Amino acid sequence: MKLTERERELAELVASADRARAGSGGAVIVCGESGAGKTTLVEAFVSRSLADERVLVAGCDALATPRPLGPFHDLAEHLDQRTGNLLRGGDRPHEIFSAVFEELSRQPTVVVVDDLQWADEATVDLLRFLLGRVNRTQLLVVGTVRDDEVPTAHPVRSLLGDVARSPCATSITLPPLSLRAVTDLVGDRPVDPVWLHRISGGNAFFVVEMLDHRSGDLPTTVRDAILARTVGLDDAAWDLLYLLAVAPGAIPDYLLADLGVTRAALGALGDANLIRRTERGIAFRHDLCRLAVVSVIPAGIDAGLHRRMIHAYDDEAVPPADPAVLTHHALGAGDADRIRRAATEAGRAAARSGAHTQAVEFYGIALDRGGAPMSPDSEAELLELLAEESFLTARLDDAITARHRALRLREQAADKAAVSLNHQALSILEWSNGNRVAAEHHAARGVQVLDGHLDPENKPGLALFGHALTSQGYFAAMTRDFIAANDLLAEAAGCAEKVDDPALTARVAIIKGLCASLAGESTGRDALWSAVRSAPEYLDEIYAFGCSHLGLVDLEQRRLHQAEEVIDSRFSLSVDRDVPLARSYQHIHRARLKQMVGEWDDAIVDAKAVLDIPGVPLARSWARLVQTLIALRREGKTEVAGIDEAWRVLRHCGDTLAAFPATVIAESAWLTETSDDRLAECRAILDRGHAEGLEYARGELAMWLRRMDFDINAVGVAQPYRFFLDGEFEAAADEFQRLSMPYEAALALTDTGEPARTRRGLDMLDLLGAAAVTAKIRRDLRARGVTAVPARRRPTTLANACGLTTRQLDVLRLMGQGLTNAELAERLFLSVRTIDKHVAAILDKLQVGNRRDAVRRARALGILDSAG
Repeated sequence: MKLTERERELAELVASADRARAGSGGAVIVCGESGAGKTTLVEAFVSRSLADERVLVAGCDALATPRPLGPFHDLAEHLDQRTGNLLRGGDRPHEIFSAVFEELSRQPTVVVVDDLQWADEATVDLLRFLLGRVNRTQLLVVGTVRDDEVPTAHPVRSLLGDVARSPCATSITLPPLSLRAVTDLVGDRPVDPVWLHRISGGNAFFVVEMLDHRSGDLPTTVRDAILARTVGLDDAAWDLLYLLAVAPGAIPDYLLADLGVTRAALGALGDANLIRRTERGIAFRHDLCRLAVVSVIPAGIDAGLHRRMIHAYDDEAVPPADPAVLTHHALGAGDADRIRRAATEAGRAAARSGAHTQAVEFYGIALDRGGAPMSPDSEAELLELLAEESFLTARLDDAITARHRALRLREQAADKAAVSLNHQALSILEWSNGNRVAAEHHAARGVQVLDGHLDPENKPGLALFGHALTSQGYFAAMTRDFIAANDLLAEAAGCAEKVDDPALTARVAIIKGLCASLAGESTGRDALWSAVRSAPEYLDEIYAFGCSHLGLVDLEQRRLHQAEEVIDSRFSLSVDRDVPLARSYQHIHRARLKQMVGEWDDAIVDAKAVLDIPGVPLARSWARLVQTLIALRREGKTEVAGIDEAWRVLRHCGDTLAAFPATVIAESAWLTETSDDRLAECRAILDRGHAEGLEYARGELAMWLRRMDFDINAVGVAQPYRFFLDGEFEAAADEFQRLSMPYEAALALTDTGEPARTRRGLDMLDLLGAAAVTAKIRRDLRARGVTAVPARRRPTTLANACGLTTRQLDVLRLMGQGLTNAELAERLFLSVRTIDKHVAAILDKLQVGNRRDAVRRARALGILDSAG
């Protein structure tokens, strides 16, 4: 295809290649509909603009369930032996990803991955991994995708989002050809360019196909234009076309002889411009060619074509087929026994690669389409594999159903170890599903099944018993039964000392640290952090579990800066290691953090990311609360369904989790001035007495209940809330500012009754966008007889009201670049002591407690832009 009207896009690719040569690698995603010219553009870029770079080209296949890491398996022969071995047999995605990155970044390299709309989850995760590390290499990653064919939930959407946010990546969208371009392509042919532009929609492939058709009048459809190329083909050529139509992607060269493909057939299809040779073998020149041939395949011959492909792969002289490809052909052939074998193997390969979504699909195919009944042990094992992958992909209902089926089969076989293991898995599933009673039941059963039936010399059994005790200890800790939790963990630690099980040792240490943290012990946080750092990072789920709970504890005890550091530093791990559940909890912790520090737009983005993942009630409940709370403060609207769902799910999970929906219920009742029957139950959380570690949650709830004139004399609340309850509003505001909680600080200032402080509090609330709250406060002030109620100021007035000097603006601008005080002094030719004074003045004028919050507040006001 001639490269027409693509000069700008080609220049962008060339510029990215130039930056990569200079050591600033990157990624480019070329987007456009089928036939827009994406592949032609990339081929022109490779042939015209690259010199000494290593060029690796691969593509994704049009499989119903994609091959895990398919493009990178195709590139394995170009990579070193270690990387190839990991791709073929590795079971830790992070190790595979790291090896691929090291190999690709070892020398100047351009990697092209075509047709990302068919990419599997693991391929997308690997590309995201590369994107996060490519900026200081000589590696350029180029992908093509039919973005109009990518549904919202497709993994590629995450990659496109990363590209949009990354400073070293870009996406290029190919527009349709203009009428002028079509006119140039028509040239002196007897074709009306206006008609051709209209009928083709400017699609480059359609235009060229219709112009290249030379027999008689132009067909009215591109399908006919393509099929017109088949006129005069003999049976052997048509046979090859049919085989290509049922093959995913290309037919490898080594299969051609077994399939009976002749040289004459290859030559005829090549002359007809229907096929092309790729590194993987013979393929259609374009997927539109495949679709055109598929439309004319005679009814009833598909199964035979698939059987021929299977028979060719069965030849011991050819390399073994990818199990995903064999599954495709087995399904087409209706070979039930082979479906089960191939799909099971494909599921295991997908799980090892981190393609958990595809693993679920393959295991489901093996169970549902696998023909004759399996033995109970085999069926139970397959159900357990399906349940594990369903859990990781947040399909909790499916995971619970599969685990229950497996549990029944294991109970019938009297396999106590497997029964206990399924109970333990169900306890975690039910907890994530918001069913505390079922979770505790299964945790207890996991212990009871093994208790008294263990041989002291049976090390695997002892380790399994330790894990069961640890699970039960976790639920005891989360429901604040710390005595029971510590007893169970001590017994589990005894098991860990007798076996070599790093996972058990790590789980015991992390949950002990969590228990101490939740109990409010002074060394609890350090113990939990130490346990997380000591856990082997290859224990993906356990490591992610520890990080997630560390973030939770920091949030609930308002160590917000530490929480931010933990969440930000560990967030990429949940992406790199493809632990979707951990990622959803990291999203919700970050959403809660952003809501607390006043970055509400960012909070909504993270909450939405959780709500886009169906089937995780615990995380979704928090996300709904964050969304509801921000909408309430901004618009005064209460999303009743969101509060109801969160209260239903979280109220039974112990006060640690129930306190948040309780405070939202109370704040909603205050702001909307409506009664809520649940307020009495919310107050009961306070009436249960002082609970170490819950001082902030109790204080927040007590504050809102006091605002509604409840007689609250709560003990065991954190200092800023104690100040509030005692009427020391200015002191409370200072404490909230120190904690980086601007909303609470602003509210406390409006409660002082002092005009200047009230004005400052309202200004802060206006900056946050809490329009419904400021409207209520102004109404309440007028109702109390205050005549000079401060009106809302304009943003420019708010900025000027801060009173920053020109020199302070200079300091603030450089603070926004992350410079230290010593670096600021050097840059501005001032002493460090002078800089210290300027920084202190900036913090005071912006009413914040630290440099980070000063930058946040300045950006919200637009001050940093005006200073720059």
